[in-house]
Amino acid sequence: MTPVLDKLGQSVHLPTHPLNKFGYDIEFDSKGQYEEYSIDYVALAAHIVTLHKEAVAQGVDLWRVIFDPKLQPELFKTPYGTYLKKHIQFSKKRSWVRHNEHYHVDFSVPCKEIK
Repeated sequence: MTPVLDKLGQSVHLPTHPLNKFGYDIEFDSKGQYEEYSIDYVALAAHIVTLHKEAVAQGVDLWRVIFDPKLQPELFKTPYGTYLKKHIQFSKKRSWVRHNEHYHVDFSVPCKEIK
């Protein structure tokens, strides 16, 4: 799920329960706000950068990150923005399922020939 900050600016878990479809019924607005929560873009960007660096260290790569294209500009405003732009491919079109309360990271893993 997308990392969030509460109204005091503290990192908290996104509230998930059966009544909000375990968080998938949450929809952030164009400013990354939902009720008293806001997307923690710095934590989200840091997570993606860390995943990429570790993937490369393990001999694989990130193929793409699926996250709402309208919210992506805020990721690029973080201290990690330059790295993200250089190394990570983000979805350019909105997917058929909203991706603002959660995001996907697709890895590129080379196949080894079986002999």
